[in-house]
Amino acid sequence: MNNTISPGQMKRLQTLYGKLCAHTDQPNKREARLGWASALVMRPIASFKDLTRDDARHLIDTLQGQLGIPETQPRRRQRLGRDAARKAGTEGRRGYESKEITMAGPAEIARIQHVMDLIGWDQAQLESWLHSPHSPLRNKAAGQIRSLADANRVWWALKGMAVAQGKWQDRRQS
Repeated sequence: MNNTISPGQMKRLQTLYGKLCAHTDQPNKREARLGWASALVMRPIASFKDLTRDDARHLIDTLQGQLGIPETQPRRRQRLGRDAARKAGTEGRRGYESKEITMAGPAEIARIQHVMDLIGWDQAQLESWLHSPHSPLRNKAAGQIRSLADANRVWWALKGMAVAQGKWQDRRQS
């Protein structure tokens, strides 16, 4: 994949820099713009075309912060590979048996935390629920989330609660 600045980023960066110059009453000169960009990315920039996508994202975020403009688009979530996506969708389902156990990682815990925030639960409520007879992990020792299957069961149950409370919004619909 090409890692150079995208045309959309180029346009956004130039527009925001122009707004910054108008806001601070400084002239919008090419040398000043390149000096500003070089200082922020900590290497010489002869043209905005020399910027990488990450450099451009950093400069755009900096400009938006200085101008008080909120972030316009959420960052795109990294797609799972084929095998990881299959595991994320099937491990923990009734009737699905796998000989391979995948450990739950930070992404799964963050996904559970997001739904907990939606329904207004704290960590103590989650732990109490995991130790209750209503827990999706009721047959597991100590009610701890260890595997991807455990994380999926807990997430699906919490998501069901959020849907029932009307607090869940499907990303595909927005």
